[in-house]
Amino acid sequence: MRHNRFLVAVIIASGLAAVALLARPALMAANDSEEDDFYGLPNGKGRTEVGNYCAACHSLGLVVQQGLTREQWDELLVWMVEEQEMEPVPKKDREIVLDYLGKYVGPDSQKQRLCERGILC
Repeated sequence: MRHNRFLVAVIIASGLAAVALLARPALMAANDSEEDDFYGLPNGKGRTEVGNYCAACHSLGLVVQQGLTREQWDELLVWMVEEQEMEPVPKKDREIVLDYLGKYVGPDSQKQRLCERGILC
């Protein structure tokens, strides 16, 4: 009897895991349609500039996963210029890039996007 309950529990758990795995791509596809060209960067003013500057050195996926505040992004840009030999972003573009990153790839927006995809909530 005990063995049967364990077996039923395993079957139910496996079924739930399969449903979650099958549903996840559908959730992601619905939310990623406008983001494909930018590897997950949300649509917004400054996305093109962020894409151009950041993708010059690394994957945009690396940018998307950070979830930093505007101030932390600013510090990171300074570090990349000083320590990683990144070309400085011109002042006018730097403000656009920092505004975008702080608004669309900040900690709050990161959490919201993960919730919308059914990953965090």
